[in-house]
Amino acid sequence: MAARAIGEYTAAGVDLDALLHAYPDAAEARPARFYLAESLALRDNWTAAVELLRPFVDAPVDDALRAPAIFWLARGYESAGDHAAAVAAYQRYRDLGTPLEPYAAIRQAAQYEAAGQLAEAAVAYEHAARADSVRGERAGSFERAIDLRRRIGQPEAGIALYAELLTLADLPTYRARILSEAAALAQDLGQTERANLWLRQIIADAPDTPEAAAAVDHLLEAGDPTLASSAAGRIYFDNGRWADAIAQFDTAIAQSQDTEAGVELRRLRGLALRAQGDFPAALAALAEAGALSPNGEPGRQTQLDWVQTLGQSGEVDRASQAYQEYAATYAADLRAPEALSRAAELRERLGDAAGASALRLDLGRRYPQSDQAAAAVRRIGMDLFGAGRYAEAEAAWLILATARGGDVQAQSAFWAGRSVSAQGDTARAADLFRRALAASPASYYGARAAEELGGVTQGTLAIETPLGDADWESLRSWVRGWPGQAADVAQTDLGVEADGFVRRATLLADVGLANESRNEWMAAADRWEKDAPHLTELARLAYAKGSTSIALRAAARLARLAPAGATLPPALDRLLYPAPYAGLVAQQSAERSLDPRLLYALLRQESLFDPQATSWVGARGLGQVMPETGQGIAQSLGVANFSVDDLYHPAVSVRFAAFYLKERLDDMGGSVQAALSAYNGGLGNAQRWAGGSSVADPDLFTEGVDFAETRGYIKAVYGFYAAYQRLYARP
Repeated sequence: MAARAIGEYTAAGVDLDALLHAYPDAAEARPARFYLAESLALRDNWTAAVELLRPFVDAPVDDALRAPAIFWLARGYESAGDHAAAVAAYQRYRDLGTPLEPYAAIRQAAQYEAAGQLAEAAVAYEHAARADSVRGERAGSFERAIDLRRRIGQPEAGIALYAELLTLADLPTYRARILSEAAALAQDLGQTERANLWLRQIIADAPDTPEAAAAVDHLLEAGDPTLASSAAGRIYFDNGRWADAIAQFDTAIAQSQDTEAGVELRRLRGLALRAQGDFPAALAALAEAGALSPNGEPGRQTQLDWVQTLGQSGEVDRASQAYQEYAATYAADLRAPEALSRAAELRERLGDAAGASALRLDLGRRYPQSDQAAAAVRRIGMDLFGAGRYAEAEAAWLILATARGGDVQAQSAFWAGRSVSAQGDTARAADLFRRALAASPASYYGARAAEELGGVTQGTLAIETPLGDADWESLRSWVRGWPGQAADVAQTDLGVEADGFVRRATLLADVGLANESRNEWMAAADRWEKDAPHLTELARLAYAKGSTSIALRAAARLARLAPAGATLPPALDRLLYPAPYAGLVAQQSAERSLDPRLLYALLRQESLFDPQATSWVGARGLGQVMPETGQGIAQSLGVANFSVDDLYHPAVSVRFAAFYLKERLDDMGGSVQAALSAYNGGLGNAQRWAGGSSVADPDLFTEGVDFAETRGYIKAVYGFYAAYQRLYARP
């Protein structure tokens, strides 16, 4: 069972098989048979798994293993393509009436469909769509049922199902697609008014989608009197149909009685002309619109659009001056910092580096709280430090070190400290490093500041130490002490364990449906997003079930709800920086001479400890190893019969991540920052950023990484590493 917990299914299978042969009549034999079947199924040996699972049905014993065994058996028949047997097994499971009955119905429906029994499939999908489960599963079942009803010649039933599905469809892009499909079917059936009603809903609910533009086309052709030219123009504009947008804006402008609304229509018309490449006409239109209401909201935005258009037309110097004039005229406008930032970019484009730097410095001083100021000061400060102009760099960094908080203050105070240190004033530098550490101790620069001050504080807790009852009670007490929280609410009063989402989540994990399990957990977390007591208990249950990722996510939401300035209790810190698979991580770290806390920091960033995590580019598992990289690592380690799906097994993913991280550390001369950049951005890029295979200054290296994702990755993992060091002792 210990091997099973880390995904070592082959090793688990060997032990379980030995147990069955040596002790066939022992009490442990029945669970051993079940878990051996599970291990075989997870290695795609479904034939052997089915043979082991049949006795759970043929000679049933009413225990906790019977229901999941039937579900696994049905999956085995499904994998073998035995549709009739799968349908029967899923029906047997449905008859048990467990909370997973809707999931069995969905899978049964798919087997009916594969067998050509479309009417039966439609009925099963409709049942699942109306049953309790996460919104996505229900919506998908409605869609499949609609498709089947249309295929068997029952489109009217499909219309009714669309009406039900629309009560679930709240994501704008998804809702637009469903409304468009529903309207098309209604039109085919001659239900014109219903079709038009759904088309109007697309325009109201998802105006920036292609479906909205198509809806406008249809309603204009039909002469729908409810469709305003202004709305039609905006939808065409959002979809890049510039000529159509201009035509509608011309009509709307002629009809407009409101000055501010008319300015906005003229502004959009000017931008559409610009998008067509007609800069003279765009400049004229924007100038005319801006003059109508120079101090109104749309008028000011129009002036900025005119300046931007001027720059795009080639008048870069004039545009830079105009941006500066805007910031001077409307100094209190929230857009003034952006105007100064763009002015600096244009000066730089003209080759006026000194002018660009002066503007950025002015931006930082005038608007230190803005995002633009943070970017501007970082640019100036790094340039000055890199040029050895340390006193000027110090002055620049101090702008934000004194005016901001959090990560921005940590970064600014750290670099101010580095600048002061370079000037020989170690005492004042230490004060600035302490300020950086206090501002954001779990950030990259908080960690680096701690190192500059002598090292990150080291924790004393053993990595394998579990959270106990006292830890959970301390967390509950902390939450009960928040303003507005009921101090006498007991954990047993909340009903979290009996919640439908939570029950389905735990049962889905038992039948190997990890992704579906995660979705149910997250549905519970979404429902209690602002409910601290429920989130606390959700974290506790997820932790107890081994769902580390869910416990972490719930804890992160809890931390965001905490009163401003509140000190997080140690139990919450340990949920935010957990140490699952402690024996596995310790073993693999020891083999590679790695600090396990660094490996944990990497795994946290890569997957949030979700073993089934899959990125949009195909990276898999806890360490988010790419399939091609995994094949290479398997060859290097001599792993036989490797399958890329093995990366979803913690034992494989942690081993491969540890190997790959150690390889990158060796490649980059032991620099953690450079190794992390290579893990995320590739070894070739890391060597390009370093100018070789060694790093002289880790902070200049990090800031010199020109992939924003990789630069952020280095900083995140390094900050997590410091958090893990403060919590846990190194073995």
